Amino acid sequence: MYLLKLFLSLYIYIYNMNCFPLKNNNKQLFTCYWGGYFDNDKQYPQTLDMVPNFIDIVILAFVGPIKNSKIETTFLCSNYSAETIKMWIKKVQQRGIKVYVSILDTPDTHWDSINLDIFSKSLKELIVDWNLDGVDIDAESGMNSENYVNTFINLINSVKTEICNLPLTYTCYMGTDGPDGDILRATKDKLEYIQLMAYFFDYNSMIMLYNDYKTIMDDNIIIGVKAGEPDMTDLNEVKKLCLWNTNKKGMMLWTFNRDTPQYTNQPLFSWLHIINNNLNLNKINYILEYLNITKTLFLKYF
Repeated sequence: MYLLKLFLSLYIYIYNMNCFPLKNNNKQLFTCYWGGYFDNDKQYPQTLDMVPNFIDIVILAFVGPIKNSKIETTFLCSNYSAETIKMWIKKVQQRGIKVYVSILDTPDTHWDSINLDIFSKSLKELIVDWNLDGVDIDAESGMNSENYVNTFINLINSVKTEICNLPLTYTCYMGTDGPDGDILRATKDKLEYIQLMAYFFDYNSMIMLYNDYKTIMDDNIIIGVKAGEPDMTDLNEVKKLCLWNTNKKGMMLWTFNRDTPQYTNQPLFSWLHIINNNLNLNKINYILEYLNITKTLFLKYF
């Protein structure tokens, strides 16, 4: 009887923490980044056209501004030509996968030193030329802290004005007590969702961070995890994050071309498969997986 009460107590605790949904009507997104600058082994090249079919959105990392406020693709095209990447984009889109591009300023050219409207128009030209499906803003910058909030607000507004109905996302990790709080309160209606990139957090800290951002963004939040050191996300914690809160927007992986034995010492696509196998389970499979987690916790502590 004691063990039964203990099991039921664990079940009630998990349910109250929004970890054990009784239904799963929300189709969560699976997004991942692809960096054109990674030097992969020839055995595991993981070029853009090799992104698995179960990915919803692949995000190209990164493009950014130069001194004249125009966009440059040098970093993204470190190892592959623009024409090659555009060819891969077409192949990926033919399989039903959306392709976004992530924008990030550089140590030499920060957002507060350029004309954002000129940059946004140049970004729009790239979107048309490369036939891209959306834009992600990486919320990292070495710009003057006094300019940080207003500059990111202006960047979001300027980009959204140019790309119109195309989706715009914002990827961050500093919490709402920092600049992100002011930025998101001013721009949340311009954003499709946000992505969290606190890869160095453990499971509980990631949930706390999610709930912090939820005060502004509701459940329009994707949780990011990372394959490969440093700050690699443990696979067991990746699984738990997939199963947690089916109302979340989805899961993100940094990056699919790092999910190889070269970076992880694990089989190819271990992180991708864990996410794919646990993100959008039907009701009964969610219950079975959570019973398994509960059993594991019970055996560990009792």
